[in-house]
Amino acid sequence: ATMEPVQQQSNTQAHHIPDTAGVVVIGGGIVGWSVASALARRGDDVVLVEAGGDTFGTSSANAGHLVPSHCIPFAAPGMVASGLRSLAKRDGAFAISPKSAPHLLPWLVRFAAAATPANVDRCAPALTSLLAITMREAQRLVDAGHDFDYLQRGLVQVFTSQAGLDGGRHEAEHMREHGVPVSELSGDELRASEPVLRDSVCGGLVLEADARMDPAKMLAAVRADAQAHGARIAEATVTGLTNTGSSPVVRCGSRSIRADRVVVAAGVWSRALARSLGHHVPVMPAKGYSVTVDVDLVPTRPMVLVDQRVALSPLTRGLRLACRYELSTPTDRSIPAKRISQLLRNASLALRLPDGLAPANEWTGLRPALPDGIPAIGRLGERGEVFLATGHGMLGTATGPGTGEVLAALMHGDSIDFDPSVISPNRFRRWRPR
Repeated sequence: ATMEPVQQQSNTQAHHIPDTAGVVVIGGGIVGWSVASALARRGDDVVLVEAGGDTFGTSSANAGHLVPSHCIPFAAPGMVASGLRSLAKRDGAFAISPKSAPHLLPWLVRFAAAATPANVDRCAPALTSLLAITMREAQRLVDAGHDFDYLQRGLVQVFTSQAGLDGGRHEAEHMREHGVPVSELSGDELRASEPVLRDSVCGGLVLEADARMDPAKMLAAVRADAQAHGARIAEATVTGLTNTGSSPVVRCGSRSIRADRVVVAAGVWSRALARSLGHHVPVMPAKGYSVTVDVDLVPTRPMVLVDQRVALSPLTRGLRLACRYELSTPTDRSIPAKRISQLLRNASLALRLPDGLAPANEWTGLRPALPDGIPAIGRLGERGEVFLATGHGMLGTATGPGTGEVLAALMHGDSIDFDPSVISPNRFRRWRPR
């Protein structure tokens, strides 16, 4: 699987590529580095291969939320109807790019089939565990002296319509059933604690266990932790992967690394690498956008403006605003000016932003999304030593460190506290697009 857009931006340094390694991790985002850290702390010889430059991932500029509250998978009852309503709007939170790949229709069919109560019951324990482990790992990094703007004071869901608030209350009941602590504040109470909110705000829900962080700083902290425990980095473009002999081989141009085990954690590119080994993992790129603006009045806690479908966090270096879940292609890095302007306009419906605020630090990235709303983590196929860690959708940073710990446990034969078949990459074998 040739990863051409990444290859064009890489700065391959062949002398950093070893001939052999215990474990090769492909992918330098939060998931890849979390896997490398977890394995290195267990004593494994780990080499992480990343292309260098910008590989279209979302680990550095997402909304900055750590959300143990988000234990309900994206494929849940009501999401199909919500998605159809969103598609009818120009600025809807869910969208489909005209550039979408041929894989789109089978993915949507699978998503619709998965949006059931049974899927929620099946996936919630696994998501709950991944999210909780990430929170523990975040605290471990803080205790080790890493600074990534971490603050656990809850996340506020803000509503500007009564219908939205009523829907939020209904969802909160489902969260409480899964052990998520949720409290409610009136519009007056919210504005008293968060003066940045406008009078249009009619109420909010506080997801009390949630936290905020700076995703770029957290990625740096996880990377530093991995390297401190012996993980090495090879800057190269992965051009192929074979698993025909006793050991898998990772090809990096004219060089190859023979490994005891390989972990594919390459985000949206994981689909192509899995396909090169004859496995189908239906990852779709889900594009998101963010801006980071410098304003004087900011909220004290991370928020989701539910009616406007905008996520935000106050960071040391500014206010991060993020939006959109747009199914697209692995090479789509365009940032339409109207999309960023609309993001600021939508946010200003609930926030007191300065008039004429100019967009700054515009960014876009591609989330790897699977149609049942839960990541694929584990051995690829019944035999061989290639493992997969991808498909985290909008929860990449929030489940990345948890993914590292869970995959390390699976690779070392240790037990985990949920059914591993739920997250197995092989769960898609019986469903293949035509």
